[in-house]
Amino acid sequence: MTPKEELIIKFNHIILIQGFDNFSMVDLAKMAGISRAKLYIYFKNKDEIVQSVVQRHLEFLQKNPIPTKIEDENLLPTILNSLLLMGSTTELFKTELKQTYPQMYRQFSHGYEEYFQALEKYYQIAQQQQLIINDVSAEFLLFQNQINIHGILDNVRVNQISLEKGEQYLKEYFIYQIHSLLVKPEVVISDQIKTFAHTIINEYYDTYAQINN
Repeated sequence: MTPKEELIIKFNHIILIQGFDNFSMVDLAKMAGISRAKLYIYFKNKDEIVQSVVQRHLEFLQKNPIPTKIEDENLLPTILNSLLLMGSTTELFKTELKQTYPQMYRQFSHGYEEYFQALEKYYQIAQQQQLIINDVSAEFLLFQNQINIHGILDNVRVNQISLEKGEQYLKEYFIYQIHSLLVKPEVVISDQIKTFAHTIINEYYDTYAQINN
């Protein structure tokens, strides 16, 4: 990973929680723990920082498309990816992006909308194949996930629950998903899936630790 890529990840964590509208390049450099001179080596202005963060999200969507065919090997990873994406943005970031960079906001929103439309179809096919429960709609299952993931993260953000409690709830929600969503909950959780789950928790800490900074 290049120094610029590391900075983009750091700024992604910062502006998701703290926004960007009220901060100058000097402020952002301090928040990232680097000098203003070093920041300007990689980014000419704040526009480039925000654009790089948006592009990082869109690249993740492109690299992790919804599978066109449902198999045992991709069912749990797809569910995990979707939970990660549901928690990968905030209302503050989306609001400021819409107000300040409307064109970038449209690209950002369109990418997420396409992903979740494909995810809903994936769930519907999984229901037809009796891989996940089919007595409620796929639309409701995704809505429930969004409500629960956002609920946990919003409570962490406003300090209603601690970072550690948020981690506990996120882990328990994944376990709950396996047992309530899958028709055959005895599915084997591979080491790869466990590693990815750990990645989600690390991303959670890197982002929401910014609350007290």
